[in-house]
Amino acid sequence: MEAIMKPSQAFGVAVRILGLLGWVAAFFYLLSAFVAWVAPDYRAGIRPWWQYAVSAAILFLVGWFLLRRADRLVVFAYPIRNSDASDA
Repeated sequence: MEAIMKPSQAFGVAVRILGLLGWVAAFFYLLSAFVAWVAPDYRAGIRPWWQYAVSAAILFLVGWFLLRRADRLVVFAYPIRNSDASDA
C-alpha cells in the first residue's frame, strides 16, 4: 500500500498548482487591462492598459507551460537514475 507520494510526484503537483495560480493571476491582469481601457482615469498613476494585457499574456503562457509540461521540470529536478528505474 503506497499512500505517500514520492518527492518527485509532490513536486509535480506543486508545479501544476503554480501553473494554475498563474492562470488566475492572468485572469485578474486581463480584468485590470479591461478596466484601465474602459476608464483610464479611475485611479491616479494607473499604468496603460496594454501593460496589463502583456502581463496577462505572459502569465497565461507560463501557467500553460507549467500545467502542460510539468513532467519536464520534474525530470530536470529529479533525474532518472538507473537505481530509480526499477521503482517506477
